[in-house]
Amino acid sequence: MHEDRLWKRKKVTLGSVLVNLDAIITCVTLTLCTIVVNANVLMRYFLKRPLYWSEEVATGLFVWTVFIGSAYAYRKHAHLGVDILINILPVEEIRKVVKVIMDLLELVTLIMLTRTSVQYVMNTMDKLTNTLRVPSWYISGAVPIGFGLSLIFCIYLLVKDIIKVFKGKGGK
Repeated sequence: MHEDRLWKRKKVTLGSVLVNLDAIITCVTLTLCTIVVNANVLMRYFLKRPLYWSEEVATGLFVWTVFIGSAYAYRKHAHLGVDILINILPVEEIRKVVKVIMDLLELVTLIMLTRTSVQYVMNTMDKLTNTLRVPSWYISGAVPIGFGLSLIFCIYLLVKDIIKVFKGKGGK
């Protein structure tokens, strides 16, 4: 009986794919990056015919993995955080307020990073990559997308934390 439950698959819907698109993109790009790097190692050392494009493709895939993965980690609260300050505070209400202040600092930082990364991509729109001669924004586009997703998640979490502060000050 227990084994049957393990093998049953969850129904995959468009909604579940969209909700987890950041995780899916991260998984796919990391898998492809690993395949490309290993294929190049095999080609180089066993067949003496390296894949001239593999470094550029692997770098691009890694950029997508890092920045979209970072947004996914933000959404899942998996980033390393400085909770020491919050944890040493003696009163729960003060912890909630400090959490909102930290959220606001993150919001300002993510706004600046998103804005700067969009400007960077816009300024390099006509630049081509060295080996494959494809537009560089195919790679660098992951940076503002990743920061933008993190910004959206930050706003969502900020609103949740503000609601927690006000729920504690008056009612349910």
